[in-house]
Amino acid sequence: MSQELYELYERNFPFIVREKETVLRILQNEGNTAIEQRDEQNKLIGISVINQNTVLLLCVDAAHRNKGIGTKLLAMSEDAVRAGGYDKIVIGNGFDYIMPGVPTSKRYVDAENEELYPGLDETASDFFAKRGYTHSWQCNCFDMRFPLNRFERDTYHVGDTVEGITYRFAAIDDLAEICACTDDACPEFTQYYRSESLYTADNDTRVLIAVSDGQVVGTLIVGVEDAGKHLGSVGCTTVKRAYQGRHIAVNLVTIGTKYLRDIGFEEAYLSYTYTGLDHMYGYAGYKICIYFMMAEKEL
Repeated sequence: MSQELYELYERNFPFIVREKETVLRILQNEGNTAIEQRDEQNKLIGISVINQNTVLLLCVDAAHRNKGIGTKLLAMSEDAVRAGGYDKIVIGNGFDYIMPGVPTSKRYVDAENEELYPGLDETASDFFAKRGYTHSWQCNCFDMRFPLNRFERDTYHVGDTVEGITYRFAAIDDLAEICACTDDACPEFTQYYRSESLYTADNDTRVLIAVSDGQVVGTLIVGVEDAGKHLGSVGCTTVKRAYQGRHIAVNLVTIGTKYLRDIGFEEAYLSYTYTGLDHMYGYAGYKICIYFMMAEKEL
């Protein structure tokens, strides 16, 4: 069932970047409820996967859309969530996420540095909007990409000092300082920096830090998103509040992106970010490739 379900997901969400192992782990969670739709040959053509009050995945194969299958799956999902004692249903991010919300080309506030995937439209977000769902954020949620053959900002490198700030890869001895920085700037990111594997030189994902007078004042996770697709990633950017406004975040992203290009990645990627960061990441060359409707509905 897991492989069949993964193939259905892959057919219907070509724009979503998520490691196969991660998707399978989420789909196999023991707390999930799956509502299936099969054709006369018993082929899986539609699915809703629910965990607590969250629909982690809802899709119908293209050949079977506009026949009421998606509407039925969603109504059954709402019934299941209601029966579980919840008064609100969420589409996308729950205990974990396959995608943050509903993929769409629709922006909910003004944006910049946009280059959307060809063929992306508002069909999915319209489906949910017509059934009473609203975008719950006061800003946009989106992913960004950057073909690294376009990267031209070669001024700085890992190890350089720029206006008194040194940009280097972190070692495990830096962990306490790193957590102090993330706790100050963005506490929800601290958990992602605690893995000791990020601080070994041979790991494919590492932590780039900005250091001022021995103090870690900025952080960035840089590494592999999908090695088979030559796709690198940057993310979880933080800068201590007292040091913000000095282009430290921009320098971290630019230097980290240059590193990805120099070690052979063809594209760089960042996921699940929000309005304002399209400007900051845009300095390095990233562009919004997909938006998400952070859909929810009171039941």
